[in-house]
Amino acid sequence: MSVSRRSRYIDGPHNQVKHKYTDVYERTVYRKFPGSVAILYTDYTWIDGDRIDFLSAVYLRNVFSWWQIMDINPEIIDPFDIAPGTVIRIPRVS
Repeated sequence: MSVSRRSRYIDGPHNQVKHKYTDVYERTVYRKFPGSVAILYTDYTWIDGDRIDFLSAVYLRNVFSWWQIMDINPEIIDPFDIAPGTVIRIPRVS
């Protein structure tokens, strides 16, 4: 997944990564994570057909806050390629 110039991560360290399906190299950026900050979250088991933006709308009450889910799940590289059965963390809204 390439990085948009409007991305909040555009100033992060960049890299070239080969896309696993097309074998084309794309420019990527590493996400920056906050230092030891306590975050309350809910565990959620991903099921077939889930979309991270829909989960964001349900749990965070904002379809555009999906990046908050990504930020507390640094092991997820591609939000469009999450295997069913994967347990992810969803931050709790206050």
